[in-house]
Amino acid sequence: MKGLCCYLFLSLSIFSFFSLTFSLNKAFAAAITRRHLGLPEDPNPNPNPNPDPDPEFTFEFQIDARLTFPNLRLKMAYGVLQEWKKGISADPSNMLSNWEGEDVCSYNGVFCEKSPDDPNAMTVAGIDLNHGEIAGNLGPHIGMLGDLSLFHINSNRFNGTIPKILSKFKILTELDLSNNGFTGQFPNNVLELPKLKYLDLRFNNLEGPLPPQLFDKDLDAIFLNNNKFSGPLPENIGNSKASVIVLSNNRFKGCIPKSIGQMKGLEELILSNNEFSGCLPEELGLLENLTVLDFSNNQLVGTLPVALDRLKQLEKLDVGRNQLIGKVLDCICSLPKLLNFSITDNYFDCLEPACEKPVKAELVIDNKENCMPDKPDQKTVDKCSPVVNRPIDCKNRVRETKR
Repeated sequence: MKGLCCYLFLSLSIFSFFSLTFSLNKAFAAAITRRHLGLPEDPNPNPNPNPDPDPEFTFEFQIDARLTFPNLRLKMAYGVLQEWKKGISADPSNMLSNWEGEDVCSYNGVFCEKSPDDPNAMTVAGIDLNHGEIAGNLGPHIGMLGDLSLFHINSNRFNGTIPKILSKFKILTELDLSNNGFTGQFPNNVLELPKLKYLDLRFNNLEGPLPPQLFDKDLDAIFLNNNKFSGPLPENIGNSKASVIVLSNNRFKGCIPKSIGQMKGLEELILSNNEFSGCLPEELGLLENLTVLDFSNNQLVGTLPVALDRLKQLEKLDVGRNQLIGKVLDCICSLPKLLNFSITDNYFDCLEPACEKPVKAELVIDNKENCMPDKPDQKTVDKCSPVVNRPIDCKNRVRETKR
């Protein structure tokens, strides 16, 4: 961000306050900046300037004239944070108790660093208010803190929709809004954050489908679990470069896209507690860096893909609480790093020898509630027979046997 002073228009009132107006109108801001710096007027002005600032990104507040700030960046930060504080309805841990006065960098949860474009100017580079149980809305102009590289507010009681102005965080790398009460659709404004690597929106009340553009972003971690997202996964999920994707406890449905096998850097994939159907794709065997794979509590059918034997780094595999059938394969139970393997509450009818007596004593296999006649804690024949004997259609969840 080039000089936050670009966003300041300063006028002296007859009282002991300064009234500041912040705007993101480029032509207006550029002219004001040149006057502040004593530069000549722009010789090539916009031939069709818009004299009115964008009302969505314009606001005014007053600052006590007795307060002094090292630079205009921190003055603007003071105004933004004070506006945000006014919208807080509860602060039971008193995290914001010292959000007073001109020393913005001493505020709880506010971290300052040298500006990325001016090493002589300090700026607000991070906000971390995790676990504060703070209630209220995000400040409507919080995105004006354009030098933020991390914004963490998890485990609070913020609510409402995620404001569009977050798209102004042009150097933000970490966004954690988890464990709050945010509502609405997936916030497409986060797709406009060019530097974002870590996205955590879990434990909110967000709903609707995921935009395909999410998986085209250069994200390392995507946490969207425990929301109300729905619909099928975008077919381009395989474009993601993420190492961790967690989409559990939502309402996703449909088949797992075969493109999933393209995510060569993926280490953890957790899709549990949804409504996924169809068969597990053989392409899962291409994810050779996986350490955790969890498809539990869905409506998956068919058999375990033999290609899973290529997952040499896999430590945990959970396919429990589905409608999978057939044998539990030696090649899976023999994976060198596998320690936890759950097939509970499916319709498997046989454990191959390496699963019956694992070579590794530390390997735990949970095989309860299946259809293995010689094992304890299994389903009855009446429950097993209709599922085990019906034809499987991997494109549609199942095709019932005609009676």
